[in-house]
Amino acid sequence: MDRNGTDSATPFLTKTYEIVDDPSTDFVVSWSAGNNSFLVKDPHYFSLNLLPRYFKHCNIYSFVRQLNTYGFRKVDPDKWEFAHESFLRGQKQLLKSIRRRRSSHQGNAGTSSHGLGVEYDFDGEFDEGAIVVEIAQLKKEQENIDREMEDMKRRLELTERKTPTDDRFFWLH
Repeated sequence: MDRNGTDSATPFLTKTYEIVDDPSTDFVVSWSAGNNSFLVKDPHYFSLNLLPRYFKHCNIYSFVRQLNTYGFRKVDPDKWEFAHESFLRGQKQLLKSIRRRRSSHQGNAGTSSHGLGVEYDFDGEFDEGAIVVEIAQLKKEQENIDREMEDMKRRLELTERKTPTDDRFFWLH
C-alpha cells in the first residue's frame, strides 16, 4: 500500500514507466526488444533533460540507486539496461506489485543520497533518521581524519628533527 493506504504504484515507478513508455523519448530510453527491460541509450541526455522533467534531480546514479531499492537489476554490466519481473511493456498494472526493499545498514527504504549522504525519497521528502545517522558517521570520520593529521604532523616533526643529523652523516663520509 502507498502512503495514502491505497494499493497503487509509487510515483517513482509510475514516472519511470511513463518515461520508458513514451515513444517520443525512444532515442534516449526505450523498452528492450523483449519488452521485459528498458535501456537508457544516452545517459547524459537522460540526466540533463528527462530526469529533471519527472523528478527533483538530474543525477542518474540516484535514479539507479532508486531502481535498486525496488529490486531492478542490470541486465548487462556494460549497458544501462534494467529489468524487473513486474516492469513489463503494456503491463502497467503490475507496477503496484513492486515493493521497496529495506536498506540493510540503516533500515531506510526507497531512499537515495544524491551523492551527499542525505537521504531523500523520490517524492522530495527527506528522511530525518537517515540524516541523524549520517551526521554521526560524518563526525566519526572527521575525528579519524583529525587523528590521522595529528599523527602525520608528529611524524613530520620527527623526520625534520632527524634530517640535520642525517645530513652531517652524509657530508662527513
